[in-house]
Amino acid sequence: MEKVKEIGVGMLGYAFMGKAHTNAFKKLSYMYYPPPAIPVLKGICGRSESAVQESAKRFGYEYGTTDWKKLIEDPEIELFDNNGPNNVHAEPCIAALEAGKHTIVEKPLALNLDEARQMAEAAKKAAAKGVKSMVSFSNRFSPAVLLAKRLIEEGKIGNIYHYRAAFLQDWLIDPEFPLAWRMDKSVAGSGVLGDLNAHSLDMARFLTGLEITEVSGVTETFIKERPIPLEASGLSGKGGSEKGPVTVDDASLAMFRFKNGGLGTIEATRFATGRKSLWQIEVYGSRGAIQFELTENNLLQYFSMDDPLETQGFRTILVTEAAVHDWVKHWWPPGHMLGWEHHHCHTIFHFVNSVANNVDVAPWGATFEDGLEVQRLLTALEISNNEKSWIPMSEI
Repeated sequence: MEKVKEIGVGMLGYAFMGKAHTNAFKKLSYMYYPPPAIPVLKGICGRSESAVQESAKRFGYEYGTTDWKKLIEDPEIELFDNNGPNNVHAEPCIAALEAGKHTIVEKPLALNLDEARQMAEAAKKAAAKGVKSMVSFSNRFSPAVLLAKRLIEEGKIGNIYHYRAAFLQDWLIDPEFPLAWRMDKSVAGSGVLGDLNAHSLDMARFLTGLEITEVSGVTETFIKERPIPLEASGLSGKGGSEKGPVTVDDASLAMFRFKNGGLGTIEATRFATGRKSLWQIEVYGSRGAIQFELTENNLLQYFSMDDPLETQGFRTILVTEAAVHDWVKHWWPPGHMLGWEHHHCHTIFHFVNSVANNVDVAPWGATFEDGLEVQRLLTALEISNNEKSWIPMSEI
């Protein structure tokens, strides 16, 4: 193999998603062979000095820092990966793009619509200079989801009438669960609306290829106060006796209309007792239907009216054949399962490949413009909840 270019990586965030993305960078050089480029883990940034130094050592970064600007200033870092809370998406990403660093950021794109617009504009200006950017809507990169997209694009399910999505979790059922950053509007922007329904809105556009023209939504916060954590933590830790207000939604329901007249419904909650992370997508059309569920990641349910009547029914497709399914060739023999982590591996590979070979992030990857459109939809749903009315997207 010819010598492969190295690309220096700077990571903001050492917890849940920082760990997932680091895992993807580390696997890229030997699972995707030959790799488009070899990631070199340069610097990692986080809030706690002791935790970030421990993470740097554990994950294999050359140094840790509590100042994200050091990552931007480091000339050896070419790729900036932002996995920080939503309130630190805009400033670091814009600075990275202006410094000429290829930038990937976790979803949702920003804390609010104003920041999302600024980020999309920065990405547009950077793109004119050859700088790549992407939003990590990683579930796009499930081979089963990509098969669903292919079937829809080929017209196999016909004209789309319905899109349905439910993202159900239960990790906030306990009222004594401490007040993590995801429950603070100043840090998270919103609750499950932005955290979970952002996935469902992006997937609606990605799978169907249709834009959403109007929305109606409602949110609810079931537990208004929670114990303040005894120490800074992500989604764990212990709470003290003092309580603070929950300023985001616990549950979100929404309806919307596609440009073609089709209808969509999405639901997200952290109070679905017994559901750890169930994400179900259904698309119904004039000639067929598809269904995908995140906890059955390797399977796609497909119904076709073109089948003989006596054998019509939903069929279960095991999406592990490397010869016909995207991304599978990098992993295991047919029938050997992929998991949630592999979505992130594919996402990171796709972005690194886009950088190394100067190919477009779209259509598989979500651009900052895609992220901006999701942010517009989230904003419209917040307005709808407040005004108790349908909101045309032309007004956002």
